[in-house]
Amino acid sequence: MLSAVWQDPEQTRASLTARMELTQQSVHRLLSTLHEDGMILFGPLVPPKRKGKPSPRLLLNPRFGCALGVSLDTDRVGVACMDFAGGHVTRQFSIAGDSVEAVLNRIDEAFDALLAQARFRREDAVGVGCAIAGYLMKNGRYNPPEPLKHWSEVDLARRVSERFRLPCWTDNNANTAALCEAMFGLGRSYRNLVYLSFNYGFGAGIISEGDLLHGAFGNAGEIGMIFTPEEAESRPALGLLLAHLRRAGHDVRSIEEIGAAIGRVPDEVAVWADRVAPQLNRVINAVTAVADPECIVFGGQIPRPLAQAFIDRAEFFARPRHGHINPLPELEISTLGGETPAVGAACLPLRALLF
Repeated sequence: MLSAVWQDPEQTRASLTARMELTQQSVHRLLSTLHEDGMILFGPLVPPKRKGKPSPRLLLNPRFGCALGVSLDTDRVGVACMDFAGGHVTRQFSIAGDSVEAVLNRIDEAFDALLAQARFRREDAVGVGCAIAGYLMKNGRYNPPEPLKHWSEVDLARRVSERFRLPCWTDNNANTAALCEAMFGLGRSYRNLVYLSFNYGFGAGIISEGDLLHGAFGNAGEIGMIFTPEEAESRPALGLLLAHLRRAGHDVRSIEEIGAAIGRVPDEVAVWADRVAPQLNRVINAVTAVADPECIVFGGQIPRPLAQAFIDRAEFFARPRHGHINPLPELEISTLGGETPAVGAACLPLRALLF
């Protein structure tokens, strides 16, 4: 019931009753209990579309509590605080090989600042969601890219939980970014989407009927596995673009500086985009065939001009049969920006405990 209210901000008590497989009396009783517990608020009365009485709009109570989110990437950390209704504030800071303890200390400082900004106390937080670049191993730890190699030795959920004295849920950055997109971005229009996360590496998150798909080992969307070792050097990972620009003699020091570099050396970026386009097209066609999404979202840290360049080079391999071609997904650029993976990470405790 809470999930239904979350998914539709325009929901009224009457429209929710019509959706639920419960009697009107049962729905009203459950909503009254949620109201008494402080989870929902009854908003203004909304006139019915047809005959009937006005019905109150259902609102999640933002002051019921909050959740904290962290996203660890190769050169930066995003931090978020999300209230019960989905409102959020964020911060970020740069890292460059900083020790685990040093990063946790800075996260702690960011938590204090965000909680104060959102007017919450530590005891109002129900948990922490922590996302990291990399895939999940059988021992429950993550195997991140080279700049975060020292984090592979960390039991992330346990370390974060013990450090902040809160329950912790973990996932990879592509998944939490996809979750954020599903809840606040293009997921409002598409229930089935694939989120391509262009960062130092290249991954994906799969949303099926509004829910994140994890797979048997927690690595659904680990699309780097489809490349041969030779092809892996020509996949559309921004870390490889960074190396390409440096080899060409351009002073580009981090992923965040790539956007400015595109404006300075567009021809050099275009050469790289042409080289990696075949691998990207394979991914686009693979996720189309396997996940059958309505939309493929270009997200992560990719600058918008580069995302558009990839879309311009995209090619679907589907062939007509008997004069017809199967439905194909839209290719869209995420408009969320900011700390998308951290915001998605903050969703993890709320979804696990309440939604």
